[in-house]
Amino acid sequence: MTETRTTRTRTTRTVVACALAGLLVLASIAAGGAGTAAAQEEPETANEYFETFRSMEGTEAYQEYEEFETIRTFAVSRAQEVGTLDDDDRAEFDAVLDTMVAFEQAYDRAGAGEYEASLAAAEDAEAAIDELESYEETQATLADLAVTRFYASLGDGLRDQASAAERTPDRIELLSMTATAYERANRPNEAAEFNLQAEQLSAEYNAAVERMDDAETTAGAFLDQCLDCGTVAGAIGGSANPVQTFGRYQSSQDVLSEVRSAEADASENGLDERTAELSALADDVGDARLSLGVASASILVGYGLVVGLIGTVVLGRIFLWRRTYEMAQIGSIVSGGDGDV
Repeated sequence: MTETRTTRTRTTRTVVACALAGLLVLASIAAGGAGTAAAQEEPETANEYFETFRSMEGTEAYQEYEEFETIRTFAVSRAQEVGTLDDDDRAEFDAVLDTMVAFEQAYDRAGAGEYEASLAAAEDAEAAIDELESYEETQATLADLAVTRFYASLGDGLRDQASAAERTPDRIELLSMTATAYERANRPNEAAEFNLQAEQLSAEYNAAVERMDDAETTAGAFLDQCLDCGTVAGAIGGSANPVQTFGRYQSSQDVLSEVRSAEADASENGLDERTAELSALADDVGDARLSLGVASASILVGYGLVVGLIGTVVLGRIFLWRRTYEMAQIGSIVSGGDGDV
């Protein structure tokens, strides 16, 4: 009885603990959801704008690009001085906030290696700057200088990433984004250089992919025509005319060379999955080649034995005929000598 009560007590405590844990989780989710909703609410009054801009103090993106810290400080002062907001004030504050948020996103995405998203966010920042320019040219100019400098820094980073990329498709994409970043940074020479690199590498890569596709097609057709070439017996019996085995063996050498070359292309371009597929295909062709080689050698040995046997028979008959002839000549001489006596 005591043991049963203890078990029930433990079970009850476990249930209560689980229930409490569930309530805590739900409470946390609810609190998080409420916090997210509050964070997504856009400011409406001057005081709300003031608090929003003031909360951005210490942001890494603004500290590294001090132009935005200057813009933030000015926005804090401006929101503190303004009383009731009119439509123009609200539009100006929205343009400042949109510019700062978009730039921070571009900065953070670049730091996370999300370069395409970073370029997109920086483009959003440029659009917000164009809007800001119609209200506050000085702040717009500062923001534009910072974004231009950011593009240049992003281009340098993308250039290094492109150099270190192992997969050619990744390298092409990085080179293209490098060109875009330099173009937006007003560095046309670098933009043209990396655009050219991306185009040349893309052409080389497309040619390599075409060679890989052709090699796979050729090898597939060869293996389909040589289904039994995995074994020596199959290689010999797979053709109605054994002499065709020699032709298949030569074809297997050509196909294997093509597949190995395509495998090297795939490896050079960092295509691990494609390299593995071509390597497996090369192994299949190599097995068929080995069987065909042994089969060809067997056929040659067989022909050699047959020819040797026929030659032996022929030579035996020649020697027999010669011996018979010689014996006949000796008999003729003997017969002639007896007549003279």
